[in-house]
Amino acid sequence: MLDALTRGAEALPSVLQELQEERGAAVGAPPIVSGEVVLSTCNRLEVYLDTERFHEGVELVVDAISRTSGLDREVVSLCLDAAMDAPVPKHLFEVASGLRSIVLGEAEISGQVKQAYEAARRAGRTTSMLHDLFQHGFRCAKSVATQAPVGAAGRSGASVALDLAGIELGGFEGRSVLIVGTGAYARLGLSELARRGVGTMRVFSPSGRAAGFAARHGAEVVEAEDLERALREADLVLAASGRGTSLFPELFLGAGRTVVLDLALHSDLHPLVSHLKGITVLGLEDLRRQDEDGEDPALVSARGIIAENVEAFRQQQEVRRIDPAMAALRREVFDAADGEIDRLRRDVSGETADQLERSVRRILAKVMHQPAERARHLAETGFADEYVSAFHTIFGIDISSPQLAEPARGAAVQEAIAPAAETGASTAEPVPAGWMRVDRTVPPGSAVLARLAGAAPFTTADRPTGAELARRTLRGEGCPAGHDAEA
Repeated sequence: MLDALTRGAEALPSVLQELQEERGAAVGAPPIVSGEVVLSTCNRLEVYLDTERFHEGVELVVDAISRTSGLDREVVSLCLDAAMDAPVPKHLFEVASGLRSIVLGEAEISGQVKQAYEAARRAGRTTSMLHDLFQHGFRCAKSVATQAPVGAAGRSGASVALDLAGIELGGFEGRSVLIVGTGAYARLGLSELARRGVGTMRVFSPSGRAAGFAARHGAEVVEAEDLERALREADLVLAASGRGTSLFPELFLGAGRTVVLDLALHSDLHPLVSHLKGITVLGLEDLRRQDEDGEDPALVSARGIIAENVEAFRQQQEVRRIDPAMAALRREVFDAADGEIDRLRRDVSGETADQLERSVRRILAKVMHQPAERARHLAETGFADEYVSAFHTIFGIDISSPQLAEPARGAAVQEAIAPAAETGASTAEPVPAGWMRVDRTVPPGSAVLARLAGAAPFTTADRPTGAELARRTLRGEGCPAGHDAEA
């Protein structure tokens, strides 16, 4: 399902913008979201939104993924979880620190998060809140890596995969390797293989970019007509192009004992390859490891660092909420001071007037310092709303900023596989605290409502699991009308 959902994910940002413009133009409303960051990797699809309209933001993302992937929107909604506010920074900081990776603690995800954020920033799709969120995430990931390294301790997923391959092969010395692809995994894999003393390295690219890649890394080029021979001669095949099936079973006939690392989300391998005699296929799921013991000191420390950074982000956002109030107070005070100073300058001139102005402004700065510090302290301890209410009562200044009308903004539509789709469990299975199944937040569209006409009675016991429903839909079998009704 993740493979299906992420097809066309590179176009998600532009599609989100198009849909938002269409809906804004239709109703004359302001944008649904102020900014977004899309993170799509081999293990996840996440969209972080800055929005004050949570449900409309969720619907926007569901429709955008449906458009880019070609999947029915009801199937998309089954496969997503959503959260807002506090759970979002915790999740992002865990992702950036490698605590939610297939290989616990792997180094690549931090760079992928940075790339996603930078792409959004350069395109003008970020906001001050998203900037704060991701900057805290980067600092958190660095702290975890240096103070509490866990699992692979900063190693790449490719290096861990090669550890498994080395066990299967009994070592790499003198072995022949064929690398399929020229992307990040291929580059990391080739570097690791060279360090481990591999004898011969060849490169095949379904996109035809092998020549330049091979020249830069000292490997041999394999042309399409020589692919079958190269596969027969290879002890290890590193398949990581991500361009879809290019390695079919017939190419491996007569290959003998071969280990294949299938590391791309859009697999290069035909499924039947893993059933061939003598062929051992190790995929992304083989890299997955259970979380370290809950009492493991490094993991406990890492989670403590994440909790500290989540709290720091919360405090920062609370302080930002009172900024309009403090700015309004300063304007009132200094406008009054400017009027008084202008009156003084009509009666006094020269150095005396300058000294009087400096004295007045020093006094005001001292007077304003204590309320400002008190306001910051109240915001950090969760009393921002009370402060603003008291501020209005005492000074009679109305603060109409939308930031003060609602809790701190922020929503994430996260993870391309919901619990039911992962485990085959009941759709009633609970999700982590603060998260919700998207299919329970987005009402069915008109096409689904039309299918409800004449539906037979439906009970909860008849409901298929999320995974089964997705399989039926992808096979074109449709789904029980009652399930759509309850969604």
